Amino acid sequence: MKFLSARDFHPLAVLGLMLAMATALPTSQVRRGDHTEDTTPNKPVHTTAQQLGGLISYILREVFEMRKELCDNSPDCMANDDALSENNLELPAIQTNDRCLQTEYNQKLCLLKITSGLLDYQIYLEFVTNNVQDNKKDKARVIQSATKTLNQILKQEVKDLSRTVTPSPTAKALLLEKLESQKEWSRTKTIQLILKALEGFLKNTMRATRQN
Repeated sequence: MKFLSARDFHPLAVLGLMLAMATALPTSQVRRGDHTEDTTPNKPVHTTAQQLGGLISYILREVFEMRKELCDNSPDCMANDDALSENNLELPAIQTNDRCLQTEYNQKLCLLKITSGLLDYQIYLEFVTNNVQDNKKDKARVIQSATKTLNQILKQEVKDLSRTVTPSPTAKALLLEKLESQKEWSRTKTIQLILKALEGFLKNTMRATRQN
């Protein structure tokens, strides 16, 4: 599997893809060479490399723009890697042993890591959406929805879905409770850390999904 990025993918086109994915997942069609075949409800929906690359690029732009707004365009805030490395949020990250690097790439293991990580980020993004100012909630919802769609697309490439670790409702509720219990200034910092970590995760996802 090889995915390409789309540098100038229009936001409306991405949102159109998200809507198509949401409505087409139960039943759709898949292209095989020059033929189009009907699929049953559990068969994959065809997504081009350009669409996938464009979706990741779009989410990255939205995350970057929200980070800038939250940081009031402060360079020090945007580049605060120390704060990210010292946090104890256990945010998903792609590591060397996840087999996503070019020299040791394993498609199945890498995609299992990515899809599991994107599932975990849904919890953190729910916290972000609940705690940003009203004028930023729409952007936060778009990021959350687009990330969920990305995960749906990539999960179609994972053959052994039983190995995908899904957060339990109890674990999700406990994590949200822990995040919400922070003081306001800590919640603001946490939002910035979540978005920065997600940005790094998506960049690594982009690189990994370009592998053969």
